[in-house]
Amino acid sequence: MRLSSTELKRNTAEVLNSVAFGNIEAIVERYGEPLVKIIPVKTSEKGRNFKEALDRFFGAIPDFPDVRKSRHFRRRAPKL
Repeated sequence: MRLSSTELKRNTAEVLNSVAFGNIEAIVERYGEPLVKIIPVKTSEKGRNFKEALDRFFGAIPDFPDVRKSRHFRRRAPKL
């Protein structure tokens, strides 16, 4: 499927659905020249990439120690 960038702007959902569920490629043109190609992602890659992304980013921030145990607070008398 070849379409202009204006057609893509007007019919984005329709184009993305036809690419994703129809397994066809869409070539977007600007001024008659091919600009980008939109291709469907294979179903096996979808799950694998999602799992890899979760594995890669989950736990990226280390667990912080309990700060209350290491901080020392001094008790102040309440002001009356």
